[in-house]
Amino acid sequence: MKWMLSICALLFLGTGCQSQRESEQVVHQEPDVPVMQQAQSEMKQQGIFKYKVQGSTVYIESTLQDFHLVSSLKKGEKSGYFTIYVDGQRVGNEYTAAFVVKHLSKGKHKMTVVLNTHHPAFQQKRETWDVIVT
Repeated sequence: MKWMLSICALLFLGTGCQSQRESEQVVHQEPDVPVMQQAQSEMKQQGIFKYKVQGSTVYIESTLQDFHLVSSLKKGEKSGYFTIYVDGQRVGNEYTAAFVVKHLSKGKHKMTVVLNTHHPAFQQKRETWDVIVT
């Protein structure tokens, strides 16, 4: 019985040391940067938006806090939607915090995103920036 307890104790200690060695190996490796952090680091900030141009596509993300995106406006509520313009032409409405504008032609474009809402704290929110598609 004693020898069985001794073997169990040795196995237990041996496994514990092994897992500690493995965790030490992981600590010494250079950490990989997650893909999401890479995408975030490449995004540019423009007012209440972050955006990234990739090819002929612009990825846009809203940084609004405590605001609900809906298709119909209600008075006094922190809710609304975005209208997107490219070179003064309306492209459409968006009802999500992150959206994509595709198929832009090569060259320089002026992109405008307007927040449509009846809430006084968020009215007149409009951001315009230049986008260069190569």
